[in-house]
Amino acid sequence: MKIQISIDLPASPKEVWDYLRDVTKHSEWMMDALSVEVTSEISEGLGVTFVCLTAVGPFRVRDQMEIVEWEHEKLMAVKHSGIVTGVGRFTLDPVAGGTRFSWVESIDLPWHFAGKFGEQLAKPILTAIWKRNLRGLRRRILEQQQAGTGLEPAGLINIGSHWELRHYGPGHVVRTSTHQLDLSREAEALEILADAGFPAPKLSQRLSTSSLVMERIDGPTMLEDLVSRPWTLGRHAKNLARLHRALGTVAAPQDWESVSEGDSIVHLDLHPAAIRMSNGRPVVLNWNSSARGCSAFDAAVTYVILRTSESNNGRLGRLLVTSLRKRFAKIFIKEFGAGEVLAYVREAAELRLLDVSLSPNEREAVFALARDELD
Repeated sequence: MKIQISIDLPASPKEVWDYLRDVTKHSEWMMDALSVEVTSEISEGLGVTFVCLTAVGPFRVRDQMEIVEWEHEKLMAVKHSGIVTGVGRFTLDPVAGGTRFSWVESIDLPWHFAGKFGEQLAKPILTAIWKRNLRGLRRRILEQQQAGTGLEPAGLINIGSHWELRHYGPGHVVRTSTHQLDLSREAEALEILADAGFPAPKLSQRLSTSSLVMERIDGPTMLEDLVSRPWTLGRHAKNLARLHRALGTVAAPQDWESVSEGDSIVHLDLHPAAIRMSNGRPVVLNWNSSARGCSAFDAAVTYVILRTSESNNGRLGRLLVTSLRKRFAKIFIKEFGAGEVLAYVREAAELRLLDVSLSPNEREAVFALARDELD
């Protein structure tokens, strides 16, 4: 079976190649590639071997791959030798205004895919997925251009009630308080977490007390992944509980304010929208509210958020999140330890009510949960 697609990119062949040559970054724009792990001693060029964890719908496959052709700034060919075999070729051709990126896949499906009939079913599905991947590549190239040189803040990525996030070079972002709030606590937390090996962005530089440069983390949030792939609910809920357990082993400085008994770092806003899935692995963001306490209290705060927060993810997203929220929360506290979490729910609800940004509906839901009256 042969599939051929292409897209024009607003960048020179050199710019595209500089991004494309690192195979570990392919999962940033290939939505069906969850992670890429290099298995050879070399990490670039002819002969590189790697394993790609690929997902199509609920199905997952570990593809064994090898780079079999390599022409600098022109061509990369990858041989598949897993369940699906064949060769995929990426070709870069200069065109007016940029580069034409062509992707040709010649693949053989296993016999149990019903031969030619199976190919007829698979081809339009794979073509649609790979066209979406090319749009993802174009988006990443544009993001790289917006990122600038890293000498000063560049294009806006996101904005919150008290902060904004901007590109700061190709591999970093700068988080700045728009109200000149002191971000020293967040910076200190990131340094401690890095030393402990906990999955959080690496702090790169303190531009000022209200502006931090940190590692850029790409990928969907856990919430976005859950909405687009509801069958991952159980795995994500359990991973969220395990993140809390892991964070509970990281000691907080004694001069940090305490929100409960215990001496570990607590996040106090750790929910699926605050986690990015980078190459299929969770990375926890937004440490500006971190304090000292115990992991069970932190998990209780998360439980309150899961049960009471409103979704801003659009109509379909709200429907899915509403229908899945209670089940997610149930799996989460079971994995962590329901007794430990529920023992702190009232105190966690009191802390949650201090958030002035809560809507009236959220505030009422928190009261109801604290009184054990929430459906």
